[in-house]
Amino acid sequence: MKKILKHYITMNNKKYFYTLKRVDKISSFVECEAANVSQPFLNADIPELLNDLPNLILAEKDYHKQQSEMIRFRVTPEDKKQIEKQALQKGYQSVSSFLRDLALGNA
Repeated sequence: MKKILKHYITMNNKKYFYTLKRVDKISSFVECEAANVSQPFLNADIPELLNDLPNLILAEKDYHKQQSEMIRFRVTPEDKKQIEKQALQKGYQSVSSFLRDLALGNA
């Protein structure tokens, strides 16, 4: 069984959680929702990533502040599954990012 380490960093009296899960001898999976990080990293790179995590969290918060407008539309369950599948295949972590880039001609 692979060990999962759960920890947090504190910024401005708020806790931001992250997890580390060993994938193999040379890499671990890092997840921090506040920083929009969810991927494997080489173990040698993790100290630098954790050192930079506060900056990544602040950048993600700033990014979300800029996005104040919302667009909503309806799709069938089959269309939703197909859109989600395409977003994952193209490396997007969210359908919103995929659809935004697609609509703006960046995908």
